[in-house]
Amino acid sequence: MAKYRTLSLRRLKPECVPDYIHYHQQVWPELLEAYHQAGITRIDCCLNGSDLVVCIEYDSDVYEKRKDALRRNPIEIRWQALMETLRDTSVEQRFFEEVFHWES
Repeated sequence: MAKYRTLSLRRLKPECVPDYIHYHQQVWPELLEAYHQAGITRIDCCLNGSDLVVCIEYDSDVYEKRKDALRRNPIEIRWQALMETLRDTSVEQRFFEEVFHWES
């Protein structure tokens, strides 16, 4: 398995932070299954005020083959549309390249 991580930074609308937390305390099981099928093995969402950092870890071999199917998945489309209503669209999403990772 070729593990890979992507890290992105977004900003939520401050008034939507409680809703974001609420939705992520009860992520739809069928969405998690779709992520699993696409090779995603871990997702971490971290907040600092309304700043959001998302780290996604995945098996790049599986993900490369299934990412388009995930993007067309009606559950993923519905979830991302819901999340988009919470995001501050005046702040552009930024991606970061991992340059160091350590596990013991």
